[in-house]
Amino acid sequence: MRAARARVVTMQTATATATEVPVDAGSAGTALVPVWKKCVGAGRAAEALRADFQRHLELARKEIGFEYLRCHGPLCDEMMAYREAGGEPVHNWQYLDIVYDHWLSLGIHPFVELSFMPYDLARGGETCFWWQGNVTPPKDWGRWERLVAGMVAHFVERYGLPEVRRWYFEVWNEPDLSFFWEGADFQAYLELYERTARAVKSVSPELRVGGPATSGAEGTTTETPTFGERFLAACAERALPLDFFSTHPYPTFHPVDVSGNGAMGWLGPDRLQTDLERIDKLLAANGYAHLERHLTEWNSSPSPRDPSHDTAFMAPFIVRNNLVARDRVGSLSFWVVSDIFEEGRLGDGPFHGGFGLLNVQGLKKPSFHGYWFLSRLGPAELASGDSFVATRRGDGTLAIVLWNYCHYRDGARLTPEVVDPYGLFEQGPQKRFQLSLTGLEGPLRVATTRFDRAHGSVYDAWAEMGRPAHLSREDVAALRTRAELAVTVERTAVGPDGLRREVVVEPHGVVLVEVSPLGGRAPWAS
Repeated sequence: MRAARARVVTMQTATATATEVPVDAGSAGTALVPVWKKCVGAGRAAEALRADFQRHLELARKEIGFEYLRCHGPLCDEMMAYREAGGEPVHNWQYLDIVYDHWLSLGIHPFVELSFMPYDLARGGETCFWWQGNVTPPKDWGRWERLVAGMVAHFVERYGLPEVRRWYFEVWNEPDLSFFWEGADFQAYLELYERTARAVKSVSPELRVGGPATSGAEGTTTETPTFGERFLAACAERALPLDFFSTHPYPTFHPVDVSGNGAMGWLGPDRLQTDLERIDKLLAANGYAHLERHLTEWNSSPSPRDPSHDTAFMAPFIVRNNLVARDRVGSLSFWVVSDIFEEGRLGDGPFHGGFGLLNVQGLKKPSFHGYWFLSRLGPAELASGDSFVATRRGDGTLAIVLWNYCHYRDGARLTPEVVDPYGLFEQGPQKRFQLSLTGLEGPLRVATTRFDRAHGSVYDAWAEMGRPAHLSREDVAALRTRAELAVTVERTAVGPDGLRREVVVEPHGVVLVEVSPLGGRAPWAS
């Protein structure tokens, strides 16, 4: 259960209506589970061999604290895990060892997506993406099972069973789409799932396996059962191993379009809430209400050429939706950590609408800042309401995040003709918040960290530069500075009515207010 929502009070100021944010620093609060740092995505395993990608991941881990990483293609040919010589299978784990050794050295655990099919083992030649991941079933199920079991056994030998028990093994990616699984053949996927899950469990029944990683949030239907419904029913009927359910709830209606040439529209601002409710009902209806839910891909859209991915819109979008998902899912995995991402080749230009939290040059995008703000929240939720959440950290510091989310305009559509992505959004006013903090003692340090289009939005800084298609080293250095957040610090005393502060948040903005005692642990934390 979450904390009871603070009653939202409005008060009239000279220029606008302010939202009252009442916070009792010494209240017990309720546990706030940081779902936002559980997992993040990456394009494919081969990209994780690159030094620049590794630097991006290291920065994200250091500043945000992601715990798991999921990517496509650990079994693709470029990882060289499988080949056949003289008609016999040859297994080679060296590149996977390099990738996972690096992740584990950072404290990041693998969320292993078991895909795509090695060419020598594939039944057909159908592929997806520029890097040509094979999407056909194996020509020899026994060899597939031995490949999976051999790989998992190698991980246990290398890293130890206690470590690998922490991992997740997810069977394939979006098999409900023919783009990712030949013919979107359900029966073929069910066989893949059953054989793969049993192969994983043959190494140790304590290992976690699940799926089906469908392309949209699954719900129940009175008409033709969805892919997810059929999957859960089959798992129950056959008593198949199933430790978690995974799906990809992008809040759009869209084509599969890695080059950004099609049209795409957005569903309502509360779409994630709707999808979470649908998933809950689906699992309950099929006897799996207890199951872990992992939303293993999520973003504002599934297009790697969506210009809104680069804009300030992303910071409050991320904050708002992750707080909607708190205590509802095991993970809401952002797709992806870096614009070093090659599904449709590398994007042209430094800001090409890529999924990443960081662009190719390693510049922090607004989405990075959204996750950073979330990472500053404490484990005790004291109050929350319209566009704010107030928390307390272990040392007593109050961490309050406020945001101003502007959704897409009614009827907005992303097409190749869109030049100014800000034209896609509603143009809302500033938001004003009146912080009323009680239960504080002694002199205080108040730090305010601000993000909006003028503070920390590297995309807007690049636009001011004239949108250069290629960045010089001097350009990158200048943009790196502009990508940092604006911070102000003051020292103040507590008044008889506590501490009151008005905070103004610009459209597409997020503000963090941190309140701590000067010197030592906060007396209200005990």
